[in-house]
Amino acid sequence: MKEIDFRLLLEQLPAIVWATDLDLRFVYSRGAGLAALGLGADEVVGLSLSDYLGTPDPADPTLAAHLAALGGVPTVYEHEQERRVYRVHVEPWRAGGAEIVGVLGVALDITERARAEAALAGSERALADFFENAALGLQWIGPDGTVLRVNQTELDLLGYTREEYVGRHVADFHVDRDAVTDILARLGSGEAVDAWEARLRARDGSIRHVLISANGLWEDGRFVHIRCFTRDITDHRRMEEDRRREDLRQHVASLAHAAAHEINNPLAVIYGSIDLIARTAAPEMQARIDACREAIARVADILDRMNRLARLQISQGWPADLPPMLDLRASSASPAPERDTPNRPRR
Repeated sequence: MKEIDFRLLLEQLPAIVWATDLDLRFVYSRGAGLAALGLGADEVVGLSLSDYLGTPDPADPTLAAHLAALGGVPTVYEHEQERRVYRVHVEPWRAGGAEIVGVLGVALDITERARAEAALAGSERALADFFENAALGLQWIGPDGTVLRVNQTELDLLGYTREEYVGRHVADFHVDRDAVTDILARLGSGEAVDAWEARLRARDGSIRHVLISANGLWEDGRFVHIRCFTRDITDHRRMEEDRRREDLRQHVASLAHAAAHEINNPLAVIYGSIDLIARTAAPEMQARIDACREAIARVADILDRMNRLARLQISQGWPADLPPMLDLRASSASPAPERDTPNRPRR
């Protein structure tokens, strides 16, 4: 009865069990796993292992494992056949003592597990590729502020190598360190940060304007790390600044035109009055009257230039002969780009 039960157990076991003699010729093969290979119980009995494999090459993994078992060395390996994946264990077959009389083998079908592992590995590769090549800068920051991981986009933005960046405190790369301390405290208390505008210091000392969104990863109440997303808005800020300066120039030009118009009318009255006075003035007053006329002419020339300036488009060339007081280009010139001293990596 026990022999029958054992045979039924082997036939229904979701695996393949076999034995070979010293010539690696099958003497036994059972197990429910044979069906997946299109084989029945003991169907391969009498075949040599090399005939079954279709190769006598001792370097073949299956043949090599059986040869090792004949030498007393058990082996575990994975084998793929008929689109199925098996975990195989072969060991010496010792009959009634230490003498090796063949090889015993067991193969478990691990196809589903192998597929799941392959899918998981593929997902991890895809996630790693997404992290590394995302359009946004990405980094993981530890609870203490240490950079744990960073993608190439963030590194390219600031000009650092991975070795120079990872392992340092994130505040080392920020212009406003106090703000970083506050943000880390908020994230550590469970808050999220969205579109925080910050200034990052690049390796060459230049300043990059960015928007940062971040949240914390928590597992079983434990703060694991911060997930930080960085979007570069430096060009956008520069365009906004250019637009602001353009608006300022247009506004100043409009003021210049209005001022010239308002001053020109009373100036004409003054000039006419000087002419009337000159007709009846004593000869000794003529020098003073001429000086007044010259002063009025200079003012009129300045007003004429102001009017010409107001009519110019800002995008066009500026007159080279503007007096300093009317040089709107100089008065609204762009400030020098923000820079900082080069931030060298700590040794």
